[in-house]
Amino acid sequence: MQDRRLTIADVARMADTSTATVSHYLNGKLEKMGAATRKRIEKVIEDTGYVPNAQAQGLARGHSGVIAILILDNSNVWAGQFVSGVEAHAHEAGYQTVVCDTHFDAITERSYVEKMLSLGVDGFAIQPTNGYRGIRNRIEKAGRPVVFFDFNLMDLESTWVKTNLYDGVYDSISSCVERGYEDFVLVSSEPSSRTRMERQQGFLDALAEQGLAHRGIEIAHGGPSEAELAHWFEQNLNVAKRTLVFCPHQWALGRVFSSLRSMKQLMPERVGLLGLNNADWASLTTPGISTIIEPVREEGEVACDMLLELLADKSHPAHQQTLRCETRWLGSTL
Repeated sequence: MQDRRLTIADVARMADTSTATVSHYLNGKLEKMGAATRKRIEKVIEDTGYVPNAQAQGLARGHSGVIAILILDNSNVWAGQFVSGVEAHAHEAGYQTVVCDTHFDAITERSYVEKMLSLGVDGFAIQPTNGYRGIRNRIEKAGRPVVFFDFNLMDLESTWVKTNLYDGVYDSISSCVERGYEDFVLVSSEPSSRTRMERQQGFLDALAEQGLAHRGIEIAHGGPSEAELAHWFEQNLNVAKRTLVFCPHQWALGRVFSSLRSMKQLMPERVGLLGLNNADWASLTTPGISTIIEPVREEGEVACDMLLELLADKSHPAHQQTLRCETRWLGSTL
């Protein structure tokens, strides 16, 4: 309609009403106007395609009603479950969310933080990279609250929530020793992140407690392939001993399970398989796959509740919460 952006004053003039009345309409306060006025405003907005200035609205209300979620990888089931937990509680409290995928990169993380601050978001829930201290300081100096999740450092100055992967893995591997497994194989990627190190250390410590060793094969998104894994298992598994294969990555568990197809008749007596998460499909296989389950959706709910507390009272002291994992024992283990 025009080259310049329409303002709320333009809409008010065209609807023959005041800017305050248009503002009430945009904020859902329809009881403050008559039906005829509401219909005029509605028609002007429909005819012109007017989009309100979110930053100006936020300044008028004192808040934007938006929280930012920064997550390391938004392409997996874990991320979807976490975001679903956050959004359920955020929606109940009248907030909307915007999700940013940082791809494990501290520079991208910092860029998103700056962009979200410039857009006026009210607060942050962040799965941090190793640059989290600088991020925390930047956000706090900007006067915004931040809650970290999937957090593995003992920082009592920050508010955070995490699942106790170390104890979850330690307890499950210890149980497998009690169930009679004697030999152990770890199918794991390079422990480059805090959570990967926590899982691996729980596995190693549980075996060390019993004086047991393990063998391992490294896995990544690009390989080894299912056929290559199958060949490695055929060459390296000693089925004369009860052997447990542990895969602590939900993205790799399907590949590992398929590569053990030729040994399914040996499960669970001679060969066992233990994975992580994948509750949506691990019970549908034959045999069902035993998995350590993180309460991921609950972690999202808790993170949101923590952030809502800080939004309501910025003087609220930093606090932390650790959630327990559970193991769902199915047919792939004794």
